[in-house]
Amino acid sequence: MALRAAAACRLPRIGQPSALLRWPLPPPLSLLSMDNTRNASAAPASSKHRIPRARRDVVPRPALLAPVLEQAADARLVLVQAPAGFGKTTLLVQLAAALATAASGAQVVWVSLDAEDNDANRLFAALFGALAPLDLPWAVPPATVLAQLQDASPAARTALGLLTDALGVRPESRIALVLDDLHHVTDAAALQLLDTLIARAPPELCLLIGSRTAPPLSLARWRAGGELVELGLEDLRFDLGAAQALCRLRGLQAPSDAALQAALARTHGWVAGLHLLLGSARAGTGSLPALAGPAAHRHLFDYFAQEVLAGLPPPLQQFVLYGSVLPELSPALCQAVTGRDDARAVLDDLFGRQLFLSALDDTVPVLRFHDLFRDFLRGELERREPGHAAALHALAAAAETRAERAVPHWLAAGRWAEALAALRQMADGLLAVGGTHRLERWLDQLPLAWREAQADAALLRGLCAWSRWDWGLARDEFQRSHDAYAQQGRPRDRYVALGMLGACHNALGELDRAEAVLADAADAPLPPALQVAFDSLQAWHGVARGDGAAVLTGLAAMADNAARAPEARYPNIVDMSYGHFTGLPGTRPLMERLGRLCRADQPGGEVQVPALHAWLAFWHGEPGTAREALHELLQRQRQLPGDTMLGIGALHLHSLHLAAQGHTAEALAAIAQVPALMTPGFSRGWRRTYAHVQARLHWRAGDADGLAALLPDLSRPRSAREWPVLDTGAPLLQGQHALLCGELAAARAHLERAALLQAGARLPAFMGDARCALALCRAAQGEPEAAAAALDDLLCEAVQDDGLGSLLLEPPARLQALWQALAPRLRCPAAAQARLRGRLAAWLAEGPRAAVADAAPPDDPLSAREREVMALLAEGQSNKLIARALGLSLHTVKRHVANILTKLALDSRTQAAAYWHRR
Repeated sequence: MALRAAAACRLPRIGQPSALLRWPLPPPLSLLSMDNTRNASAAPASSKHRIPRARRDVVPRPALLAPVLEQAADARLVLVQAPAGFGKTTLLVQLAAALATAASGAQVVWVSLDAEDNDANRLFAALFGALAPLDLPWAVPPATVLAQLQDASPAARTALGLLTDALGVRPESRIALVLDDLHHVTDAAALQLLDTLIARAPPELCLLIGSRTAPPLSLARWRAGGELVELGLEDLRFDLGAAQALCRLRGLQAPSDAALQAALARTHGWVAGLHLLLGSARAGTGSLPALAGPAAHRHLFDYFAQEVLAGLPPPLQQFVLYGSVLPELSPALCQAVTGRDDARAVLDDLFGRQLFLSALDDTVPVLRFHDLFRDFLRGELERREPGHAAALHALAAAAETRAERAVPHWLAAGRWAEALAALRQMADGLLAVGGTHRLERWLDQLPLAWREAQADAALLRGLCAWSRWDWGLARDEFQRSHDAYAQQGRPRDRYVALGMLGACHNALGELDRAEAVLADAADAPLPPALQVAFDSLQAWHGVARGDGAAVLTGLAAMADNAARAPEARYPNIVDMSYGHFTGLPGTRPLMERLGRLCRADQPGGEVQVPALHAWLAFWHGEPGTAREALHELLQRQRQLPGDTMLGIGALHLHSLHLAAQGHTAEALAAIAQVPALMTPGFSRGWRRTYAHVQARLHWRAGDADGLAALLPDLSRPRSAREWPVLDTGAPLLQGQHALLCGELAAARAHLERAALLQAGARLPAFMGDARCALALCRAAQGEPEAAAAALDDLLCEAVQDDGLGSLLLEPPARLQALWQALAPRLRCPAAAQARLRGRLAAWLAEGPRAAVADAAPPDDPLSAREREVMALLAEGQSNKLIARALGLSLHTVKRHVANILTKLALDSRTQAAAYWHRR
C-alpha cells in the first residue's frame, strides 16, 4: 500500500502517472552509476540552439522577406514549407536576423530538430533548452513542467499554461521561436502539444517553422483567422535574378541568360540543384554541364553530389565520408572518426569550399551537412566500405562527452554493452524530466535475447515500470537485476536494486519481504546517499505496521544521511505522501528539518515542499497560516495536474480544511475525487486508506448513515497485501458508528479494542483516533474518571507535539461539552488546555469565510496582461476600447480574448464576464 516506501530519487517527473519522481522511483544518478563524469541531463546539446551562420554566397531576398516581416507582427505562425534543398533554413536565418534588428527588437531563439526529437518530451526539452537564456519567470521550475509533457493528455496541455504565462509576462518584448526541420517530428502527441502551444501562445510570441511537409497543425483555422503566414515551394524557387546573384556571390563568370533559364527549367528553381550545377561549371568558361545521356536518367542530386565528392582530394573525400556518421561535425569528433589531428583546419577548408554545410558555431567550428548531402555520403560510404560505418559509430561514441549523444552511436555500432552502460549512466537525468519513453525506445533497440540477460537492462526497465505505477512488473524486474548483481559480485549495484525492490514490496503490501530487505541492508556499509533509501523504507515500513518508533528512527536517520549527501535531497527526501507522517507523535521536528534541507537545495523553486509546509501548517499552525499554505499547495496542484500524488495530497488536505470549518458536504466532495486520480497500479489498501478519511469526515459531522454506508468495506478483514495498521481502523469505525446510534455497550467494546490496537499499531493521524470517541462513550456510561483518562491522553499528546489536527477532526460540539465536563479531572495543565481551546476556537470562527476562500480556485491561469484584458471585457468594453485602453493592437486583443476563453474552457465573452464577476 505504501506509495512512498523510500525517498531517494533525483529530480521531478510529472505527467503519467506522477508529478515528481520520488523514491521509490529512480534513485539519484550517484546510485545508478559508479562514474558521474559523463552525466547526461535531458537538455539537448547547445548546438541545437545556435542560429546557423549565413554563408557568404547566400542570396538576399528582400522582396520575399518584407511582406513576411510585416505580417509576422500579428501572426501566430510563420510556416516555411518546401522539399529538401529549397533553402528553408537559409530563409529562416534571414528572417531571424531581420526580426532581431527590426524596430521591435525581437529576441530570437532557435531549435534545429532531428530524429531524436520525435516525442513530446524530447521536442519540448529542445524547446525549453532554447528558451533557457531568456531567463523567463517560471512559476515552477522548467524541468518540473517538462516532466509532464510526455503525451497530449489534459494534464500536459494544462502544464503548457506555465510556459505560455512565462512567455507572456514581458509585453514590451517579442520572442521569435524558430523550429527548423519539424518534419523530423511525426509523433502525434508531440504535434498535438505543439498545436496547443501555438493556439495559446501570447501575442509576444511568434513561432517560425521550417518543414519539408505540412505539419498536422490547426493551419486551416489560423489561415482563416489571418494568423498564419505561409511560404511554400513557389515562393522559395529561384528566378533568373536570384540565379544571377548566386553566380556573382560564388565568383563565377555568369553563364548566358539562356543557359541559366535552361538550368532553372531543369531544376524547377531548386536551390540545391542550382548550387550543384554551378559547382560543376567549368572554371572560367561560365558554361554549365550538359544534362544529357546518363545524367538524364539519374537522380540529379546523386549525380552531381558524386561530382562534388569526386572533385575533392582523396584525403578530403575520406574525411567527409567518415564524417557523415556524425550528426554534427566538431573538431574533436571528426578527429576521432578520421584519425586526423588537423580536423579543425579541414573543417575550415570544407566550409570554404562551399559544400553543403551549415556552420552552427563559428569559433569551434561546428558544422552540419545538409540532410540530402549527408544521406548521399552515407550511402556512398556503405558502397565503398561495406560495414565500416559501425566502426566509425563506435569511435564517435567513445569520443562523445555526453552519454545521450553517445547512445545512438553505440546502438548504430551494434555495441550493445556500451549502449546499455551509457543508458544506465544517463537514466536518472532522463527520468527526472519525464524521458521515460525515450529511455524505453533505446532499450527496445537492444536485441531481446541479449537484453533479457542483462542486470542493468532489468534495472532500467524496472525504473520505467515504476514511473507508470506498474509495481508488479517493476518488482519482477528489480528482483531479476538484484539476483544477477549478486551472482556477478556487484554489491553496490545489488543494494541499488535491493532498495528499489523493497520499495515495490512496500507499495504492494508485501511487508514480510520489505522487512527482509531492511534486514539485508541493516549491517551494510552503505554511503549516505544510498542509505537514505533504506532509512525512508524503514519509516514507511513503520507506518505500514503502525510502529511509531520505527517511523521516528527512519525519519531521523534519513535526515542525518540526507544532510551528509546533498545529492539525495530535493525533492528526494520529503517528496512523499506527507499526511501519513504528519501528526504522528514526534515527527514534526524531523519533517521540518527535511523541509529545511530541501529549501536549502532549491531556494524559491520548490514544487513539493509546499505540500509538506501545508500539512504541517494544518496540523500545527494557526488557521490563517494554514489557509495560505493550502492555497499555495492548491495552486501547485492546478498548475501540475499530471502529478498524481500532488493531486491526491492537495485534495486530501483540502477536504480536512473544509471539514475543520464545518463544511462536510464540500469536504466529502473533495475527498471523493481522490479515487479518480489513482491509476490501476494503486493497491486496494491504498484506496481503503482514503475511504477511512471519508469515514472520519462523517464521524466529525455526527453522520451515522454516512458511516454505515462505509462499514461493509472498512470493517471487513484486510487482505494479505494490505497494511496491518488497517486492523486498527475497522474497530474504530465500528465503535464510532455504534456510539452515534446510541449502542454504548457495543461501542465501548469496539473502541477499547481500537484503543488497544492503536497503542501498538498507530493509525496515520488523518485516519482517526480512538481516544476521543472512547472518552465520549465512557462519559455517556457514567464513568467520568475513565473518560478523563482517555481524553487526557489525547490532550497531553497534543500539547507535547503542539498539534491541533486530531482535535480539529473530532465532533466539535461533543468535544467541547466533554472537555468542559471533564476539565477538573484532567491532568493536562490548565494553561495548556486554555491555549488549545483558543486555537481550536480560532479555527471554528474562521469557518464560513475560509471555506468559501478554499472552495474558490486558489490561483489564476491567466497571465497579468490577460487579467487586464479580462477585467475590461467583464466591464462590457469592446475589443477596440480594450485595445485603446491598454495600448494594444486590435489583433493582439483578439488573441488575448481567444487565449482567455481557451484557458478557462469558456465558450463566449458573456461566460468570461460571469466567471470574472464570480471571482
